[in-house]
Amino acid sequence: MQYTARSFGDTVLEHFGERRRLSKGQVFAHEAMETRSGTALGHPDFEDLAIGQKRTTSMTAMFIDLRDFTGRTFWDPQDEVADLADAVLAGFVETVLRHGGYPLGLRGDGLFAGFGPGDPRVGASCALAASAFALNAVKENVNPRLEQMGVARVQARAGLDFGQITFVRTGSVGHSEINPVGFAANFASKCEKKALSWEIVTGENLAGLFPDATQFTKLDPPKTYTRDHVTKSYHFYDYRWTGTLAHSESLVHELAGNSVSSVTVG
Repeated sequence: MQYTARSFGDTVLEHFGERRRLSKGQVFAHEAMETRSGTALGHPDFEDLAIGQKRTTSMTAMFIDLRDFTGRTFWDPQDEVADLADAVLAGFVETVLRHGGYPLGLRGDGLFAGFGPGDPRVGASCALAASAFALNAVKENVNPRLEQMGVARVQARAGLDFGQITFVRTGSVGHSEINPVGFAANFASKCEKKALSWEIVTGENLAGLFPDATQFTKLDPPKTYTRDHVTKSYHFYDYRWTGTLAHSESLVHELAGNSVSSVTVG
C-alpha cells in the first residue's frame, strides 16, 4: 500500500475524530482502553540499558513540531487543542517509522526522532525525506481538511543534525527512562526553533554529509561557543525540501517497514 500525503491526512483526521469523541464522552469504555494501548517510544538497541548505564552511537536527530501552537492554546478550547496536537503527532510518528526512523520521545506539540545507527548518509537522507513528507502532508492535505471542518490550520517546521548521541537510562529503580543526549540532538532542537513555518533547518554536520548538494544554504550568523577564551562557530543550514518529495514514495517502498540501520550500501 502506498504511503501518501492523503494517507498521512487520513491518520491525523481519524485520530482527531476519535479523540474528539472520547473528549465528549461518545466513546465506550472498551474503545477508550484500545486508544491507550500501544508500543512505547524509544530505540530497541538501547532498551536493555540498566540505570546509569549508557551507550553512544552516531545518528541523525530530528525534531518536528507545530509552530505557533502556544497562541492556539490561548484562543481555542484546551481539550480541542490537545486532541489536535495528539492527532498530528500520530501522523509524525507514523511518518518516522515509514521512513526507517525511531520515534524517541514526545515534546509537547513536537516529536524527537532518531535515524540510525548505520550508514550516515542513508540515515540523514531518510530523516530529511521524512521531514519533507510530513511538512508537505500537513500543508497540502491536513490543513484543507481541517478548514473544511471549521478548524484553524496548523503550521509545522523541522530541525535536524547528525553526530554522536549517548543513550543513558536515567532515574531510579521502577521509575526510569532512556534519555538520548549529545550535541547533535541539542543542535537539532536549536535548528527546529530557528526554522520558520514549513522550513527545514539542519546543522553543519548533517549538511557536510552532502558536500555537493545544492539544496543546502548556509545561514548567518552561526551559533558560537566560547570556552577558556576560545570561540568556535557552528552553522545552521536551510534545506530546500520540495525536490525531496519525489523520492519519498520509492524510499518508503524500498524500506518496507525496516529501519535505516538495516540498509547496507555498496
